[in-house]
Amino acid sequence: MKYFIPILLSVVCMLSACGSRPSEPKVEGHYTYEHAFNYDMDGNHFDVQEAGTMDFYADSTALDSARQVYFITSAEGDTATVVFNYVSPSRWHLDGEDLYFAGIKERFKMDVAAGDTTSGLPQKIIAVVGGSIDYEYKFHLDTLTADLLQWSFTYRDKHSDTWRFYKH
Repeated sequence: MKYFIPILLSVVCMLSACGSRPSEPKVEGHYTYEHAFNYDMDGNHFDVQEAGTMDFYADSTALDSARQVYFITSAEGDTATVVFNYVSPSRWHLDGEDLYFAGIKERFKMDVAAGDTTSGLPQKIIAVVGGSIDYEYKFHLDTLTADLLQWSFTYRDKHSDTWRFYKH
């Protein structure tokens, strides 16, 4: 018995040490990002640049906040710029390499911060974005490290887009 307790403690310590591995990177955290995309709507072409923050919380909620700059070209060639403050409280969950993400429609906010406020187009943009904010997108989780979350999405027309979020 004299040797049993020290041996038992040694075994427990070794098992504990063997069982402790560096923790896997987690989605949860505070990230910054920059992203650009473009699309066409009602004869207008939109080139959009956004810079923002993304906060993923352990309770499967998230907060996406960005400054979005829309460079708009009409069918006639006229140009305009509209800056939006975009705030989207959201829900997320991870299933293997798929990250599902959807905004919470009743808490979504997108306000004009600068630029064209008279044409009615900014309000139409807000209505279109807000009207589909609660759609659950299935993103492929390309990379998840201690410093980077990268996801991609393939659209119906088969083009894909990638977002890189840098953890702070």
